[in-house]
Order: sequence, then C-alpha cells, then structure tokens
Amino acid sequence: MFKRFRQLLQQIRRILSRNVWAVRLLNLSPMLDGRGIVLIQIDGLSYTQFQKALDNRQLPFLRKQIQMGRHGVKPMYSGVPSTTPAFQGELFYGVKSCVPAFEFIVRDENQRHISFYPQSANYLAHRLEKKGTPLLSEGHAYSTLFTGGAKEARYCSQNMGLESIARSINPLKLVLLILMHAGKFLRILTVTVIEFILAVTDFFRGIAAGRKFVKELVFIPARIAICVILRELIRFRIKMDVTRGVPIVCANFLGYDEQAHRRGPDSRFAHWSLKGIDDAIKDIYRTANRSRNREYQLIIYSDHGQEAVTWYGTCFGVGVKDAIRHAYYDHQTDTKKKSHEMSDNALDGLYKKSRAFFLNQRFLEKFQSEISVSLDKLQITTMGPLGHVYLPSMPEQEKIRAFAGTLIRTVHIPLVLFQERGKIIAMNAHGIFDLEREFEAILGKDHPFADQTARDLAHVCRHRDAGDIVISGWDPNGPQLSFNIESGAHGGPGREETRGVVLLPKFLDTDKSFMRALDLRHLVMEYMGSSGTK
Repeated sequence: MFKRFRQLLQQIRRILSRNVWAVRLLNLSPMLDGRGIVLIQIDGLSYTQFQKALDNRQLPFLRKQIQMGRHGVKPMYSGVPSTTPAFQGELFYGVKSCVPAFEFIVRDENQRHISFYPQSANYLAHRLEKKGTPLLSEGHAYSTLFTGGAKEARYCSQNMGLESIARSINPLKLVLLILMHAGKFLRILTVTVIEFILAVTDFFRGIAAGRKFVKELVFIPARIAICVILRELIRFRIKMDVTRGVPIVCANFLGYDEQAHRRGPDSRFAHWSLKGIDDAIKDIYRTANRSRNREYQLIIYSDHGQEAVTWYGTCFGVGVKDAIRHAYYDHQTDTKKKSHEMSDNALDGLYKKSRAFFLNQRFLEKFQSEISVSLDKLQITTMGPLGHVYLPSMPEQEKIRAFAGTLIRTVHIPLVLFQERGKIIAMNAHGIFDLEREFEAILGKDHPFADQTARDLAHVCRHRDAGDIVISGWDPNGPQLSFNIESGAHGGPGREETRGVVLLPKFLDTDKSFMRALDLRHLVMEYMGSSGTK
C-alpha cells in the first residue's frame, strides 16, 4: 500500500514538474534509453583550495557526497600547459598539449592566436578534429572553450558573444519560463543583488589598494555576469537536458577562476563563488536522479589550479615584453630592427577588459584577423606565467643559448627553456640542467607530478608552434611571477596550477592515485560504450 502511494506521488510530481513543462514549452524532444553522464568543470580550482573549501563548508553538497560515500575525490593532473584549451583538447579529443601556451604564434601562418577568441578556438578545434574523435558528439556543451563536437553548444568560445546568447532567447517563452520558475527567479535576483553589493565593496577595496579605477569598475558587471547570470543559464540548460535525456552533457562554471585571477586563489571573493557553484551542482544532481529517460552519473572536476603570483612589472618596474625587447635590441646595431608590435599595456588592457563572454563576436573576429606577425622580427607571447620568445630568422644555437642566459641574468626570468641537440635545456638562477633528467632541480623535490610535468613541459618546448625560447615564472624556492597583471595565474609547471581535483561516483571510481584528462576521457567513453580514439 505504501509503495503504491509513493508511486502515485512520484507520478503527480512528474506531471507538475516545472522542468518537464519547460521541456515541452521549448519543444524539446525526449532522448530515451541508455546511460547518461554529466560532466561539470569548476574552472581553476586546485586540489588544495578544494580541500580548504570543504573544511570551511563552502561546498556543503559536495562535502556531503564525499562523506556519504557517493563520490570519491582525488587529484587531477592538468598537464602542461596548465590551461583550459590544453586540458579540453586532451579530454574532448585525446590530444595532449595541443597548444604550447594560452597565447602563441602559428609559425606556418605567421598568425598570433589567443585561445579564448572565437576564431582561435575554431582554428584549434579544426586541428584537433583531425587527430581525435570528439567526446561530446552525441551531447551538449555549455561555457566550454571547445565544443567537443557537441550537437548543441552554447556560451562556448567557438560560438561566443552576447549576440549568440540574445539569439538563443525567445522573449515570449522567456516570460513564460520566468513565471513558471518565479521562486527561483526571485532567488537569482536576490543573489545578483548580494553579488553586486560584494562587487562594489571589492571595487572600493581595490581602489584603496592602488588598483586602476577603470579596470576595477569594469570588473563589477563582469563579476555579476559570470558568477550569477552565466551560472544560472547553465544550470537551467543542464536541467532541461537531463530531464529530456541528453546522453552526455558538459559544462564549465567560470566564477571561481575569474575571481581567483583577480584577487588570488585563496581570496574570500574567489571562495564565495564556490557556494553558488555548489548549489547549482546540487540542483543538477537532484534533477538528473529524477530523470525518467536515463540513468545519469555526475562527475565533477577542475581543469587546473592556480598559483598565487606577483606581476613581473611590480618587481622590476617594466612589463616583461619591454624588458625582453630592450635586452635583445641592446645587442643590435640596427635600431630599425625593433618591432613596433602592439605594446604590453595595449594587449593587457584588451585581455583584462573581459573574457570573450563580454566582447562582441564581430569585434573579436575583426581584431583576430588583423593580428598577423612577422617572424623576421622579435615576437613575444605572454599570457600568464608561461610565454614564448620567437627570435628572428632561424638563429644559430649558440645565439639561442646566449640570449637564454641574458634572460636569466639581466631580465630576471625565473625559468628559461630551449632545445639543444635533441635535449631540452632548462636554466634558472641555480644553473643549467637537462630538463628530462634533472627535473627536480627545476620543478622542486616536493612537486606532486614532477616526472609527468617534466615530460609535458618538454613536449611544449618541442611543439611546432613553440618559441625558440620558452619562459616561465616558476621558481620552486621563491615567489611565483606572472607576466600579466593578476593575483592568481596558471599555465606553467607549478605545484598548484598543475593539480586540480576530480570527484567520481563510486560506481566509476578507479584505483589510480590521481587522474589526468586522458584517463577521464577513457572512463567516460567506457561507461558510455564508445570505442577508442583514432
């Protein structure tokens, strides 16, 4: 009798479900049968910061999942470069270190690429599709950099822009959906107001700390858009997907990463954003468990961590690109050889106005199409703590080694790497080393993934689009530097930036002490019954 009553309540609940009615309102056809999986990426959250957030009860739902034994937790090795495009290239296509850094030059085309630009993301995705099978070909993707071959992708760098978001919303249906979810809509408004108050408070603190007025002002709407609006759009879309039975769904929550870049990975403002992400994951988990169309498994992971850093210019009074140019051209007799490329400040200003989410897509594509470079001149790409120096006109090996030494002694770059007779030579303040054999001297004896990181860093140096010299702000014994103005950074071989986190349902847990993106890819494909990569 009790069983029948419970079944009746479940049927009534399904009939009255706002998610079910929303699916009908949006004319979304059900996708029946088979297994399902939901992949949630918490961008930029290191294993250390994850554990701190658990201890401080900033992730109450995930904490309960672990305590109840429903999910196991272990470190996630990001690979090098420790960036989203490199991680997603490995996860979505099975290709390790698909980019040499977040910003780099394609040598064959003399074109500068910055990974969050739509045109650059598309270019990289096309290269990846030739090498591996897309993981999300039967699913949906939200706020990822690459779409992974998804049938439907929204808010991703490949199709990003406020215009694409506006086109995805039907005004009449939007009104009806708001009325159906009036309670949650009011909650979102409340959270938005709270976030606005915190953002304004943070704005005045930033000004008091000597930060630039315009950059602090721009950060207020950026923070609200990423930490609240984008998060809630993703939450809503995923709930619709699992209600109708989409087989695989992948989404990236950006709030923590954006805050950590601005204020540091251990800052209160960065950790505050985790509460909203945890609540969204809880909502998605419960909706997925009630799905009548598929049996879903939920995997939560981060693609990398972040290092607490100091901007290079704070220490030396000049941007790193200008410092490198001065060091290089001081030894040149022909001053006309100096490059008149866009200055550090102009590029940094563009980077920090916002991520691709806030910029008009046509503007981004126009800007990207105009960034052609000449490798007959010195070129430098730096975005974060990992950069590349492209020396003019195929320099001799002796000149590369000599200039690498200059970068250590005169420019004060913590770590410099280059190829020499098949080996990767690493220089720092303590000497000259063979990276692959003496990696502890470069990475530190307590690095959690020293051997894997050394191999991947060597692969970066050998990448076809790498610079003649690779520079890094990593110093295992001292403060970490970033080549951009930020308080938290990633991209290099550091302890925190390479150590993310993954939470696997007990059903899918493995005996591995840690995982990397390729392991997660194989796990998902095996669970979904897919074949291997090409």
